[in-house]
Amino acid sequence: MQKVFTLLSLFLLFSFLSVAQTKVISGVIKDKKNSETLISASVIIKGTVNGVSTDVDGKFSIELDLTEPKTLVISYLGYQDREILVDKTASNLTIEMETVNMIGQEVVVSGSRVSETILESSASIQKMNTREISEIASGDFYSGLSTLQGVDVTTSSLGFQVINMRGFNTTAPVRIVQFVDGMDNQAPGLNFPVGNMVGANDLDLESVEIITGAASALYGPNAFQGVVSMKTKDPYDYPGLSFKLQGGSRDYVDAQFRYADTFGKEKRFGLKVTGQYRRVNDWEADDTTYKPDYDNPTDSVAANLYGDIETDINLSEIVEQAQTDPENTQEERDDFIALNNWLGLVSPNAYPGTINVRAPGYRESDLADYNTFSAKATAGLYYRFKHGIEASLTYKFGLGTAIYQASNRYSINNILFQQIKGEVKGRNWSLKAYSTFEDAGDSYDIVFTGINISKEGIADYVGEYLGAYFDTLQVMTDDFDDDATNEEVQIASDHALAEAEANGWIAAGSTKFDSLRNEIINNSDLQKGSKFTDLSNLQHVEGQYNFDWPWLDVLVGASYRRYDPQSFGTIFADTLINAGDTLANGSADLNAEFVDLSLWEVGGFLQLTKRFFNDKFKIMASARVDKNKNFPVQFSPRASLLYNLKGHVFRVSGQSAFRTPTLQNQFIQLDVGPLTIAGNLNGWDNLYTLESVNDFDNYIDSVQTVGVWTDSVYDAASGELKTFSAKKIRPEQVRTIELGYRGVVFKKLYIDVNYYYNWYTDFIGEIRVVQPVGATAGEQSGVDQLLSYSESNESYTRYQIPVNAEQQVRSMGATIGLVYYLNDKYSASVNYNWAKLIDDDLDDPIIPGFNTPEHKINVGVKGRKVWKGLGFSANFQWVDSYLWQSTFGTGKVPSYSFLDLQLSYEVPKWYSTFRVGASNVYNLERQEAYGAPRIGAMVYGAVVFDITKL
Repeated sequence: MQKVFTLLSLFLLFSFLSVAQTKVISGVIKDKKNSETLISASVIIKGTVNGVSTDVDGKFSIELDLTEPKTLVISYLGYQDREILVDKTASNLTIEMETVNMIGQEVVVSGSRVSETILESSASIQKMNTREISEIASGDFYSGLSTLQGVDVTTSSLGFQVINMRGFNTTAPVRIVQFVDGMDNQAPGLNFPVGNMVGANDLDLESVEIITGAASALYGPNAFQGVVSMKTKDPYDYPGLSFKLQGGSRDYVDAQFRYADTFGKEKRFGLKVTGQYRRVNDWEADDTTYKPDYDNPTDSVAANLYGDIETDINLSEIVEQAQTDPENTQEERDDFIALNNWLGLVSPNAYPGTINVRAPGYRESDLADYNTFSAKATAGLYYRFKHGIEASLTYKFGLGTAIYQASNRYSINNILFQQIKGEVKGRNWSLKAYSTFEDAGDSYDIVFTGINISKEGIADYVGEYLGAYFDTLQVMTDDFDDDATNEEVQIASDHALAEAEANGWIAAGSTKFDSLRNEIINNSDLQKGSKFTDLSNLQHVEGQYNFDWPWLDVLVGASYRRYDPQSFGTIFADTLINAGDTLANGSADLNAEFVDLSLWEVGGFLQLTKRFFNDKFKIMASARVDKNKNFPVQFSPRASLLYNLKGHVFRVSGQSAFRTPTLQNQFIQLDVGPLTIAGNLNGWDNLYTLESVNDFDNYIDSVQTVGVWTDSVYDAASGELKTFSAKKIRPEQVRTIELGYRGVVFKKLYIDVNYYYNWYTDFIGEIRVVQPVGATAGEQSGVDQLLSYSESNESYTRYQIPVNAEQQVRSMGATIGLVYYLNDKYSASVNYNWAKLIDDDLDDPIIPGFNTPEHKINVGVKGRKVWKGLGFSANFQWVDSYLWQSTFGTGKVPSYSFLDLQLSYEVPKWYSTFRVGASNVYNLERQEAYGAPRIGAMVYGAVVFDITKL
């Protein structure tokens, strides 16, 4: 830690010492066609994130260190970016801008962490600016990112959508990182971003840049398959007051505001405040039809029916134990003594025996909170010093309720995120520190809510069954004076079964159901409840410095991060140090001392860029080294070569990336009843695979049915068993080669083509195992413990643990994107995405599902000011069918397509824009993951009020 801060201090010292030979450069920016001045045009020093914006007269002033000439990058929405070389002789500048901003000319930062155009970037990068974000036909910019090349959006619910790239899609995207103004947007306890719940609202979003592919060389751990980088508007370049109100079907309401301005004589102080409230009635996950299990066709499963548990109940044992049960009154115990005497002495055939009970389960809509909402706010203070130094302090708040899907479906109710960031940056350096705090609020596991209600229901079912059974026999045997015939016993059994099925289960929506559900979702013991507690947090500091020398660009950076998991034993192994520190109800005292699971990671990177032959060739090489407290040093190199042939840019690159095991991979300790989900930080041994234990049990059952038991049979049954040991979990690794081309043809057609090939090793998956208690797997003692297991003698424990796959996995893919600009009003786009898992000879069950369509097509058209203020946008998407494999379940996702439409009208004199539109116009319902909700049509209308200058 001390070394990191020393390095960052050196960055700061060097920057302050290099402010000599500065000069203020002034100028005005105009439209080339009509000479109108452009308000709030951006003037950025190339290779940095520093600059100014033009005032109400289109004028600007910027202070530059002109020891060497500098390049200014001028950009304005709807205009082509310009680069102006400035030296000591420059004075008042008049800069003219041309309309029709081709995609390839837009400036991006994420690809190499310095400013460059998309055409020049060595990464597979795309960008949406603020106008394009507002024009997304679906009306929701986050889901609209799926229209970009190589980007898949997976919907767990309307409030929880996640981004995946380049295969192995999941509802928990741990293989990408998402930034908002340079802050990692992940939930500290989950280690992945929760959609846009604590991101930026539309009014404050300046741009979204997306890198598809490995990016650990610059962005460190978990930039495994992509990076999403959102940039918000600062108060200097985007002052003003904005409101947005959007509403539509499913009781949808989205209200946003943004206020930003600068203060003081020299406008050095800046202030920004934003807010958003969004609510909607969520889509339902309602697949309650039993279908053959994809992995085991002899079983049937219903994806969204929870608590349909099955068990064998020994009713005779219950009746016998009732005569001594202290919870019964003395009168009740006497009645059971008399009943057991009758059964034992008079009519043994009337013992109720053992019955199989299967609970009907509950729909997700009975258990979950579908009133999805999110509320978020941002407040920022800014100050610009002389010499181009800017300081800022930002606070972000996000609160929401949605449905999240992982190994189960979860209702994340009133989950709270807070982020605070301090940042100082100069012309060619930056230093930032931030913290993220998470509070799971009232979140709970929907599946376990159903299971635990059904457990109570089974008790009621048994009581109803026994009551009806013995009431019937009492009448037939003259108040138990006579013995019962077999026919009477059968009649009593049939009647009892009918009564129990009709009246034994707890009905959804009943008073008892509501009371029990409320009790369960507020209890964190998964044997009886479903609530989970998570107050995890992280702290992060990073800095970078750009040595922009004429002969070589050098970028260096370093970062330090600390994770502090805090689940108080409800999720992780951060249990009480003193087990007796509990409250009256048995729950842990949160003020007591718990096991400390905190960890750190530190890393640094170096990037070198060299241009040759009049900038026709560009070579870029970068490398990053990272160390996590719990894992070995990770090295992530990257190299690329670009060749620019008169605006046609060809590129080739090779890179590697890694994913650090999540906190859950390392520390989870969750007893879910049938098994315990456990982390694998230190390795496991003395195990059998659960699959082989099931084979062993089935063999034993088949032999016992026949009634033959010999030493040879015993040996054959033991031969079914497979011992297992798990090495300590390791980071996932990927190596990638990419080929690409970007260019503009006939000055109107933008082309972006990309091909990639991936080699994956050490993929992390799950395996279920059995550990004998007080015995050794693979020896006689281990087999004896398996044979002696019963509900009253738990001689072994079942676990689910994360392990690394042993096989190497390969995948490849390609994307082709075309955008045609008819003129400055109309444009059309199409992109095709191909992704392929090379699954020859892949038989390792640890490898996660590819979960990605092989083919996907997007087609879009846009019109801007086609008649006065009228504009439109439309996008059609077709997605190939694919197999979805996850711990929640496995099944085919059928092919689907949808059409989104939007009409807009701008009224400048009212400072307003009106929009109407619909997503999935034809209401062709689709699922994007097995067990996820079916997504239908949404109709919306919106009005935006925007005063750029107050």
